Amino acid sequence: MEPLLLLIEVLVAGFVFGWIARLIVPGEAPLSWSETIIVGVVGAGLGATAVNLMVGGNSLTDFTFLTILGSVVGSVIVLLIVTWLARKFGWHADPEPPRPSVADLIVVGETSHVEFKETARVNTHTGRRDDKIELAVAKTIAGFLNAEGGTLLIGVADDGSVVGLKRDLAVMKTPDVDRYQLWLTDHMQTSLGKAAVTFVTVTFEVAGSVEICRIEVAPAEMPIFLNEPKGPRTADFYLRLGNSTRRLLTDEVLEYQPRRWPT
Repeated sequence: MEPLLLLIEVLVAGFVFGWIARLIVPGEAPLSWSETIIVGVVGAGLGATAVNLMVGGNSLTDFTFLTILGSVVGSVIVLLIVTWLARKFGWHADPEPPRPSVADLIVVGETSHVEFKETARVNTHTGRRDDKIELAVAKTIAGFLNAEGGTLLIGVADDGSVVGLKRDLAVMKTPDVDRYQLWLTDHMQTSLGKAAVTFVTVTFEVAGSVEICRIEVAPAEMPIFLNEPKGPRTADFYLRLGNSTRRLLTDEVLEYQPRRWPT
């Protein structure tokens, strides 16, 4: 029974010392609890052995205060080393969650992180290119940039029906998605600034047998202000609030900015 009892004692000690070590080690541990226990067992054994050698103990079953202290210290040291290695080499790095498909986004509907626009250039009532429609796209992107980021789908109506890019492409000299992406990039640079474009990714996906434009917007690292391309420089500040984009007044911007971008 003595070997079995020793094994149980080692496992219990490893769990206790590993748990204590995990509390002491700063930051989020990249190890599972089972791995932490193993590390705790190894660290406790090494620590206890080192203490027993220094004080002249004869057995690891001699649980004196110094042995317990050495076990805890050993667990912490080993866990620190393993945690550092795991973070440095990316062990157990949480995989990025799979990106939702366009179909998934459409099913969920418009949210604080998702917006649909039937077109980005054409007024659906007049059938002609409209500066206001183009500006609305820039406003939505600015709102996402200044908030928590989001996804803008162009070619999807407000009710989730997929209409594609046919109307937008029809008003372009060269009706293809490459030119469309180039126009979007130029439009963002003109209205939001070149820095803003670095937080935006434009791709094209097929949904419902037609192609739509998917604009992924990451949270900006600095405030992004919007200027109407053909108007005076106004430096308007837009923010995504719920499932809509709103322009903030100066006092609201001053209140929001230090919370979003603390110095």
